[in-house]
Amino acid sequence: MPSLKDLLKQILTEEELKILPRAFDVIGDIAIIKIPPELEKREKEIAESLLKFKNIKVVAKKTGIVEGEFRTRKLEIIGGENRKETIHKEFSCRYFLDVEKVYFSERLGNERFRIVNQIKDNEKILIMFAGVGPYPILIAKAKKAEVYAIELNPYAYEYMLKNVKLNKTNVNCILGDVKTETPNLVKKVGKFDRIIMPLPKDAGNFLDTALKAIKKGGIIHYYGFDSDPKNLSENIKKICKNLNYEIEVLNSVKCGTYAPRVYRICVDFKVI
Repeated sequence: MPSLKDLLKQILTEEELKILPRAFDVIGDIAIIKIPPELEKREKEIAESLLKFKNIKVVAKKTGIVEGEFRTRKLEIIGGENRKETIHKEFSCRYFLDVEKVYFSERLGNERFRIVNQIKDNEKILIMFAGVGPYPILIAKAKKAEVYAIELNPYAYEYMLKNVKLNKTNVNCILGDVKTETPNLVKKVGKFDRIIMPLPKDAGNFLDTALKAIKKGGIIHYYGFDSDPKNLSENIKKICKNLNYEIEVLNSVKCGTYAPRVYRICVDFKVI
């Protein structure tokens, strides 16, 4: 299949081609693209070209930034079917969602798989900021684990409930704030063997909550934004030490780009 640029070579000018975005997201059958102001008059041609890609039935453009406590953004349909709901398929799992009402990153698919490969059967696992359920559902499907998932966004929570049924998995879904619900959970089921914190922008505000809920020897997967994995690892060590916890960093990996020279990084560490 030709690239988007190839499809538009005979339509856009050389100057317009230079500012045409090189990449776009595809969630289910919805393509999501950021169109520069200079190309807004060409958005219909861009949308028509995107609809030529296999399995793309809707084209939406970003009209705002990711913001708010639910980390969502405004989108406008500019081509194809007029809807924002879709089913995204990933590693034999299916996720039903509305791309505007919830946060979902298809670019983290391989990262989710990396985490699952570290999990042993019979672990008790907590996923904070669980969204529509990609981490807990993949874990529950691949491993014999006791899985708990907390989500604040009521739309994402309802989609997660549907996705648990859709994928025929066993996940304990909880609607609420991580800082409130995590201590409540610990009182009911005890501390966890593993905690996943896939909220890069604000996860630091919840690290103390996670540390109080993890068993000694348990593992936390902490996501953050930084220019260097080693730098983020050292920052986490300092934070944990200030909270009177000693940790051992097991791994620190880049798992996506957030901005020029700023990466989404996951630090895997053990509480010792």
